[in-house]
Amino acid sequence: MSSFTYSLPFTNEKFLEGIIFELKRSTEYETAHLLRGASVTISADGYSYYAGGWGRHDAYATYVTFYIAPHNIDSLDNDKTKRLLRDICGKLIPDDVGYDVKNVSFNIDLSKDFELEDDLIADLERQSDQVSGKILSKILPQDVKDKGYQMSEVYTYLYAVENSIRLFIEEVCKKKYGANYFDKISIPSATQKTLDQRIADANSKKWLSVRGDSKLFYLDFKDLATIINNNWDIFKDYFPSQDFIIPKIKEMADCRNLIAHNSLIDETERNVIKTYYNVILKQISSVFN
Repeated sequence: MSSFTYSLPFTNEKFLEGIIFELKRSTEYETAHLLRGASVTISADGYSYYAGGWGRHDAYATYVTFYIAPHNIDSLDNDKTKRLLRDICGKLIPDDVGYDVKNVSFNIDLSKDFELEDDLIADLERQSDQVSGKILSKILPQDVKDKGYQMSEVYTYLYAVENSIRLFIEEVCKKKYGANYFDKISIPSATQKTLDQRIADANSKKWLSVRGDSKLFYLDFKDLATIINNNWDIFKDYFPSQDFIIPKIKEMADCRNLIAHNSLIDETERNVIKTYYNVILKQISSVFN
């Protein structure tokens, strides 16, 4: 009787999260980024020892399939990446399950809508392929690309929390003052002047994307802290204190500005952003209940 369970203790989704985590730990940021939005399946077929001449005699030969965006297939479907992912998959599956990972493969997933960010990354890869390795190592070294992938993940956090705060402010103000709330809330004159200028610039440059129907989308991240601070009487019921929310927004705004100016933020700052992201979203979600 076998001592193996032949049963995975995690879902396919958690398995993929673990794979991406291990890729980042190994500084394989490019591969980790290319697997964003993918899905994975695991299949077992026959005893391991008889599939490829190696393996435990009563373990199952196991195959991992990644379903990926069409424009990522050429970058991922190569022997080096397959060996890397096979080793990671074998490491993540517990020994007592009885699955010996023999191979990984890639299939195109046409069921998902892959947006512009991924298209831009794919374009960067295509452009890089057209430049000789000697030149590319000088104008686009690998560590610059790796850091770019790291910062794009951080920016996603900041983009999400910044716009969630905007929507939160709008919801609270509308509940208090109605649809024309912006004319009734307190805004510093300097902020109002900047706002008016940005709206005027947007109206004169029709080729640029519209920021949004709300004037809040023309304000900087730090301006959102000013709005909350200057109108604390209508926001105080949603936060323990001003010191709870205002410094967090300002600190994240500083990080956003660094990324916007192509600066690298370290792991400590990245962890702070992720923590603030979760804390703030949990706090402001009450207004939508």
